[in-house]
Amino acid sequence: MTPTATPTGAYPAWKAGTAYTPGVRVTHAGVGYECRQAHTAVAGWEPPNVPALWLRLP
Repeated sequence: MTPTATPTGAYPAWKAGTAYTPGVRVTHAGVGYECRQAHTAVAGWEPPNVPALWLRLP
């Protein structure tokens, strides 16, 4: 299952083991992030830890 951005602005929580594609938005620790590169998330690759994969949203 590939997550997609939710138009209401509420994004699903980031989850290890999930395949993400560019443009998908998630929430981690109360902050929104947008995927920059396709990847499958693993523990340790949380959005704030890997800015090459995730763009923090304003």
